[in-house]
Amino acid sequence: MSIHIALVNTKEQKISLEKAKNFISSGDYGAESIFIGRVRNENSGKKVTAVTYDAHDQAVIKSFQSICNAAREKFDKNTKIFLEHAKGYAPVGEVSILIAIGSGHRDEAFKICRYILEEVKHQSPIWKKEHYVDGKEEWLPGHSLRPKKEVK
Repeated sequence: MSIHIALVNTKEQKISLEKAKNFISSGDYGAESIFIGRVRNENSGKKVTAVTYDAHDQAVIKSFQSICNAAREKFDKNTKIFLEHAKGYAPVGEVSILIAIGSGHRDEAFKICRYILEEVKHQSPIWKKEHYVDGKEEWLPGHSLRPKKEVK
């Protein structure tokens, strides 16, 4: 198996760097690229204590599979890809997304990692609610999943 994708329920488990490293490790690869996204303590001038991620599970898994397949086709058909995203409540500092790539060369590994991150942000139906120090909460606007109409 060359692709691992999952939504990780934060009530049940945490996203594991060790699991990702074990998945992509191979003597066939000269490069590994790992991106770890964490919940940060500030956004747009507001002090954040945590984030809650919600998702349409089946649609997210389908989008992850499509994105990873496209990345392999575009950059390196022999690469290994590990992609996990949090679902549920995640306090500041917690891993929210982990992308790990095992590839023959560094250029492809970096490009695949970046490509997957950007495409997940634009294609996957994952919603984010921030929890603030003052006790308030706010769902953040995301990207439209509808194709943009060409303006003439």
